[in-house]
Amino acid sequence: MATEGMTPEQVAEWMRAEHRALVKLNKVLQHHLAAADELGTPKWLEGLRIGFERLRAHLSRHFAAQEAGGYLNLVTERRPTLSPQVEQLRRAHDEILKLADWIMRDLAQTSGDERLVAADLGARVQRFIELVRQHERDENTLTLLALNQDLGGMD
Repeated sequence: MATEGMTPEQVAEWMRAEHRALVKLNKVLQHHLAAADELGTPKWLEGLRIGFERLRAHLSRHFAAQEAGGYLNLVTERRPTLSPQVEQLRRAHDEILKLADWIMRDLAQTSGDERLVAADLGARVQRFIELVRQHERDENTLTLLALNQDLGGMD
């Protein structure tokens, strides 16, 4: 969903909905990562593949919506001086998806009896989740700067 033509309030609601979806996906993955010993490596690894594919698909759709007339354009329209930071976020989208693709490739190539490789992949997924969280915080901060530019401090 592109956010072009939406009011700032609608964009904010869209961002909140996207955040809620991302939080749910991250919680499912975190819960799954914590259950590694309980599920056994082959079953655990298959669940990690499925969960991570869902996260990657969500991020791909989310980033595409942001860039296709999405809210990143709203940021630069409201605050042109933030253009370098917006470009940095756009470039990060490609890098995040590239990292996700690498993780997905390695998940697909790992067999259930490779316990050490599976553990390393779990750690990589955890680091990836934190990287996405930081990216989202950066986007939210930039959006707040742009959309709150007209609000002054109290005298």
